[in-house]
Amino acid sequence: MIADKDISLTFMKGMEVLEAFEHAATPLTIPELSRATGINRSVTRRLVLTLVQLGYLLEANRAYTPSPRVLRLASGYLKERQFGRTVQPVMAAYSKRLGDAISLAVRDGTDAIYVAYSPGDPALITSGFSIGSRLPLTATAIGRVLLAFSEPGEIERILAEPTAAYTPATKTDPDAVLADLATTRARGFAHVTGEYEPGVASIAVPVMGSNNIAKAALGIVGPAARFEEMEVCAAKAALLSECAETLGSFV
Repeated sequence: MIADKDISLTFMKGMEVLEAFEHAATPLTIPELSRATGINRSVTRRLVLTLVQLGYLLEANRAYTPSPRVLRLASGYLKERQFGRTVQPVMAAYSKRLGDAISLAVRDGTDAIYVAYSPGDPALITSGFSIGSRLPLTATAIGRVLLAFSEPGEIERILAEPTAAYTPATKTDPDAVLADLATTRARGFAHVTGEYEPGVASIAVPVMGSNNIAKAALGIVGPAARFEEMEVCAAKAALLSECAETLGSFV
């Protein structure tokens, strides 16, 4: 645990301002950012102007948007893991074999965040998610497989919080989610239908690290009708697992 005296609260607040843009569909004003972050308006103003000065935010008509410079914050992570040179070509090869778009995600708190994506047949893409998109751990296959193969204490901690219902089919009862996580561990892949988007199914497998803990997950998404038969799901999961094993030393 890092001691409070060793933490820069100002820097932390600056990062909160940047993160406030994650779900923003339009530019945000300083009052809107202040409300979103809970930071005093005058402090928010100074943080925003600093981010503008550094080139991480752009201003137009007293509203602000992230600039392309924010991508620098992720470049070191992607370069270290050879995403462009190794991960992306491997995913592209398996995407072609599967006939499905493949997404690679890692866990970030209570979300799964996409860090790589390889398109299959564009006609089969339903979600429109891209690199940087976040999905809940409890209602998606790619999130659920990350949760299933995480530390037991983390599973208990996350399921202790109320689970959001995204569709009428979303499992919100912790015992129901726990049962599904046990099934996921037993068969080696997650299969979720209609819990995040109506009529949409997803399949995901873990990219395993040490101690049988998932360090990432690979997933595919499509119309529920394509993934009704478990034999089809198992076959696709087997190819995804082959891809995951190939990527294991890179991600």
